[in-house]
Amino acid sequence: MGINIMSAMTGAMLAYFVFAFTNGNPTQHVEKLFKMMSQGMAGKESVSAFDKVYSSVDGNTQHNAYDGDVARSFYNLATEFYEYGWGDSFHFGTRGRHEPHAKAILNSQNFVAQKLQVSDMDRVLDMGCGIGGPLRGVVRATGANVTGLSINEHQIMRGKEITATLSPWMQARCHFVVQDYLDVKGLEENAYDAAFYMESSLHCEDRTKTFKEAYRLLKPGGRLVAMEYYLLPGWDPSNPEHKELMRRHLYGNGAARTPSIQEGLEQIRAAGFEVKEHFDLMQYLEEQYGDDAWPWWADLQFNWAPHLLPAHPWVRKPLPYLLGALSKIGLVPDDVPKAAELMNEGGDGLSGLGKVGAITPQYFVLGIKPH
Repeated sequence: MGINIMSAMTGAMLAYFVFAFTNGNPTQHVEKLFKMMSQGMAGKESVSAFDKVYSSVDGNTQHNAYDGDVARSFYNLATEFYEYGWGDSFHFGTRGRHEPHAKAILNSQNFVAQKLQVSDMDRVLDMGCGIGGPLRGVVRATGANVTGLSINEHQIMRGKEITATLSPWMQARCHFVVQDYLDVKGLEENAYDAAFYMESSLHCEDRTKTFKEAYRLLKPGGRLVAMEYYLLPGWDPSNPEHKELMRRHLYGNGAARTPSIQEGLEQIRAAGFEVKEHFDLMQYLEEQYGDDAWPWWADLQFNWAPHLLPAHPWVRKPLPYLLGALSKIGLVPDDVPKAAELMNEGGDGLSGLGKVGAITPQYFVLGIKPH
């Protein structure tokens, strides 16, 4: 009798733990943390080696390596932490204060799907697809046939793994290939109806290079929907606090130097696109929600209404210390607590910049390839 009661209590506590850690977004996978604790980082990636790339970064300055190599290494360190703490869509969004985190994700994905103006089996490129959360969102919304590109093999494998659990209809429309979006090889030119970037161009300093690749692959008249990291008027390069927040963001998110809005638009035009529309989607959605808006950066800052516990400072701040203690007695690989601290650097730096109005992760730009 006593054993049955204890078993029931243990089961109830475990069920509550799983609910509490996933109630904001059902695509979170808490078990990814335990996988890293057991097996280490994807590709046996070294945080110490990654650190050297950013050793000379000061404020909004560029790191010292090839952008594609940095992105590949970063996502070996970050992908499973993101899936554990955020879900399968590695991007931000704005929602209502009492709406779940998944609604913020859906708001941005539905916006992209609307702006792509594609329909069933139209050919679309996801340039920097992660593990395919936005790709699958666009497919569900439009029925388009979407090919996702990522330089990281682990991400492509995981994208295929998730998609294999879905319906045959979804599987026929979701595709993943290992590609460097700065130098795409083997895909048909002038063949795609649209392409999108969901916060993915932040990993390259000269974004014109990847936009030229998208331009080459799109049909004449093809649409580019880019959700871009740009500096906002609140950014002050002479402010030491801003500079330190930016350094932490670039390092903790594997990012390249962040352009201004004007500089970013010129990079898209330089690739050959006609810019037809552009505005900050995060500001637009905050105005739409009004006083009920929950800003894109709020889940990573201290708050009394956590919808996404693994991302909340209450949980993520102590995690490197807990993992570090386990590492010292040989129960967790050394790079796991270091990677957890790297994630905190990125989360604190980026959300801090967002809070002071210095950066947006989703400045929308619509480009058209001329006929």
